[in-house]
Amino acid sequence: MQQVSGGLGMTVLIYSKSRPLQQALQSSLYALGCKAVVTANTVEEARSLLSVQHVEAALITDAGGVHALQQMSPDLPILSLTGDETQSGIPSLKKPFRIQDLEASLIHSVSINTAQAPATMAL
Repeated sequence: MQQVSGGLGMTVLIYSKSRPLQQALQSSLYALGCKAVVTANTVEEARSLLSVQHVEAALITDAGGVHALQQMSPDLPILSLTGDETQSGIPSLKKPFRIQDLEASLIHSVSINTAQAPATMAL
Protein backbone atom coordinates (compact mmCIF):
# COMPACT_ATOMS: atom_id res chain seq x y z
CA MET A 1 0.00 0.00 0.00
CA GLN A 2 1.35 3.41 -0.95
CA GLN A 3 1.76 6.11 1.70
CA VAL A 4 -1.09 8.60 1.27
CA SER A 5 -0.06 11.48 3.52
CA GLY A 6 2.89 13.31 5.01
CA GLY A 7 2.87 10.75 7.78
CA LEU A 8 1.30 10.49 11.19
CA GLY A 9 4.60 9.49 12.82
CA MET A 10 2.94 7.98 15.88
CA THR A 11 2.68 4.60 17.57
CA VAL A 12 -0.85 3.17 17.54
CA LEU A 13 -2.38 0.25 19.43
CA ILE A 14 -5.07 -1.76 17.65
CA TYR A 15 -7.36 -3.63 20.06
CA SER A 16 -9.46 -6.12 18.11
CA LYS A 17 -10.43 -9.76 18.47
CA SER A 18 -10.41 -10.11 14.66
CA ARG A 19 -6.96 -10.91 13.27
CA PRO A 20 -7.95 -10.06 9.64
CA LEU A 21 -9.25 -6.67 10.79
CA GLN A 22 -6.05 -6.07 12.79
CA GLN A 23 -3.99 -6.81 9.68
CA ALA A 24 -6.07 -4.51 7.46
CA LEU A 25 -5.87 -1.65 9.97
CA GLN A 26 -2.16 -2.24 10.52
CA SER A 27 -1.51 -2.00 6.78
CA SER A 28 -3.57 1.20 6.54
CA LEU A 29 -1.81 2.81 9.51
CA TYR A 30 1.63 2.06 8.09
CA ALA A 31 0.47 3.59 4.79
CA LEU A 32 -0.50 6.69 6.77
CA GLY A 33 3.05 6.95 8.09
CA CYS A 34 2.70 5.53 11.59
CA LYS A 35 6.12 4.71 13.01
CA ALA A 36 4.82 1.62 14.83
CA VAL A 37 1.58 -0.33 15.11
CA VAL A 38 1.04 -2.86 17.90
CA THR A 39 -1.92 -5.22 18.18
CA ALA A 40 -3.79 -6.85 21.05
CA ASN A 41 -6.53 -9.49 21.01
CA THR A 42 -7.31 -9.32 24.73
CA VAL A 43 -7.38 -6.81 27.56
CA GLU A 44 -4.40 -8.62 29.11
CA GLU A 45 -2.36 -8.24 25.90
CA ALA A 46 -3.28 -4.55 25.72
CA ARG A 47 -2.26 -4.04 29.36
CA SER A 48 1.06 -5.78 28.75
CA LEU A 49 1.78 -3.72 25.63
CA LEU A 50 0.89 -0.45 27.33
CA SER A 51 3.25 -1.25 30.20
CA VAL A 52 6.28 -1.59 27.89
CA GLN A 53 5.43 0.41 24.76
CA HIS A 54 4.78 4.15 24.43
CA VAL A 55 1.52 4.39 22.50
CA GLU A 56 0.10 7.71 21.31
CA ALA A 57 -3.36 6.49 20.26
CA ALA A 58 -5.56 3.39 20.18
CA LEU A 59 -8.06 2.01 17.67
CA ILE A 60 -10.69 -0.18 19.33
CA THR A 61 -13.11 -2.50 17.51
CA ASP A 62 -14.67 -4.00 20.65
CA ALA A 63 -17.08 -1.95 22.80
CA GLY A 64 -15.83 -3.61 26.01
CA GLY A 65 -12.29 -2.72 25.04
CA VAL A 66 -13.05 1.00 25.10
CA HIS A 67 -13.97 0.92 28.79
CA ALA A 68 -11.05 -1.35 29.70
CA LEU A 69 -8.50 0.86 27.91
CA GLN A 70 -9.95 4.02 29.46
CA GLN A 71 -9.40 2.51 32.90
CA MET A 72 -5.86 1.30 32.10
CA SER A 73 -4.71 4.49 30.43
CA PRO A 74 -7.13 7.40 30.98
CA ASP A 75 -5.05 9.86 28.94
CA LEU A 76 -4.71 7.62 25.88
CA PRO A 77 -6.58 9.00 22.84
CA ILE A 78 -9.03 6.35 21.65
CA LEU A 79 -10.84 6.06 18.33
CA SER A 80 -13.75 3.63 18.45
CA LEU A 81 -14.49 1.54 15.38
CA THR A 82 -17.30 -0.37 17.11
CA GLY A 83 -20.21 1.42 15.46
CA ASP A 84 -21.67 1.82 18.96
CA GLU A 85 -22.82 5.40 19.41
CA THR A 86 -23.28 4.98 23.17
CA GLN A 87 -19.55 5.44 23.93
CA SER A 88 -19.95 9.00 25.21
CA GLY A 89 -17.03 11.29 24.64
CA ILE A 90 -15.11 8.80 22.49
CA PRO A 91 -14.57 9.76 18.84
CA SER A 92 -15.88 7.03 16.55
CA LEU A 93 -15.63 6.08 12.91
CA LYS A 94 -18.36 4.04 11.22
CA LYS A 95 -17.43 1.19 8.89
CA PRO A 96 -16.92 1.10 6.00
CA PHE A 97 -14.53 4.04 5.86
CA ARG A 98 -11.82 5.36 3.58
CA ILE A 99 -8.19 5.52 4.67
CA GLN A 100 -8.41 9.34 4.57
CA ASP A 101 -11.34 9.18 7.01
CA LEU A 102 -9.28 6.96 9.32
CA GLU A 103 -6.41 9.45 9.20
CA ALA A 104 -8.65 12.47 9.89
CA SER A 105 -10.48 10.71 12.74
CA LEU A 106 -7.24 9.54 14.34
CA ILE A 107 -5.75 13.05 14.18
CA HIS A 108 -9.01 14.44 15.62
CA SER A 109 -9.02 11.97 18.52
CA VAL A 110 -5.40 12.83 19.39
CA SER A 111 -6.08 16.58 19.13
CA ILE A 112 -9.13 16.33 21.43
CA ASN A 113 -7.05 14.49 24.00
CA THR A 114 -4.20 17.01 23.72
CA ALA A 115 -6.62 19.92 24.14
CA GLN A 116 -8.03 18.35 27.32
CA ALA A 117 -4.61 17.63 28.85
CA PRO A 118 -3.54 20.02 31.60
CA ALA A 119 -1.01 22.62 30.54
CA THR A 120 2.53 22.31 31.85
CA MET A 121 5.13 25.00 32.20
CA ALA A 122 8.77 24.48 31.30
CA LEU A 123 11.19 26.11 33.68
